[in-house]
Amino acid sequence: MKDRYERQIMIEKIGEEGQARLACSSVAVIGVGGLGSPILTYLALAGVGKLTLVDWDVVEISNLNRQFLHGTGDVGRKKVVSADEKLKALNPEVEIQPLSVALTRDNAEELLAGHDLVIGALDSLEARVIVNEVCVNLRIPYLDGGVKELGGRVMFSNPPQTACFNCVFPPKGREKEVVGVLGVTAGIIGGIQADVALIHLLGLPNPLGNKLLIFDGLRLTMNLVDVVRDEKCEVCQKL
Repeated sequence: MKDRYERQIMIEKIGEEGQARLACSSVAVIGVGGLGSPILTYLALAGVGKLTLVDWDVVEISNLNRQFLHGTGDVGRKKVVSADEKLKALNPEVEIQPLSVALTRDNAEELLAGHDLVIGALDSLEARVIVNEVCVNLRIPYLDGGVKELGGRVMFSNPPQTACFNCVFPPKGREKEVVGVLGVTAGIIGGIQADVALIHLLGLPNPLGNKLLIFDGLRLTMNLVDVVRDEKCEVCQKL
């Protein structure tokens, strides 16, 4: 193990103890596309012990400008199968659990229970709402990311210590929309999600505690905006 992670172990805030901590960690990533590709790649390379991949979709040609865990030869294959192959080739020491299922209210708790962290790499507000509610109920931290055209955002939630996703993005009156995405934008946001995930798993101070990170790729700006827990939030107020 030491040779593969030598350059990480050299980092004072990680060391052998931190590397062992990563090896014992379990993360569920919902969505194996534009955000899921960088998230899963960096978590696998870092040596996170178990990665659960949840995605029902198949690879389409229009995915390939940003979803680099898949190639032209993967078009028509299940995304979790394609990603499973690539991730095992990158790091065979990591346990990969590919689940080609659609996450719903009926199965979400079963899919997510037992993980140390859940990461949303989703393009559906409805799915985000479900994941957030289940994570709150299971007391599992949830790390959400989103991209649109040349910008994106990242939010970490772990109530009662922080606001939950619903506190900041209540779903009422919002519809799903198909948006354009520049591949590098998804890479940046997914990379930030991976960074925050590793910081959390290592037990280091989380820079996104009650903060929303907003990235503007056109102006090359990145801002942290304070968020406040909604005391009347219908999801996390009971905690």
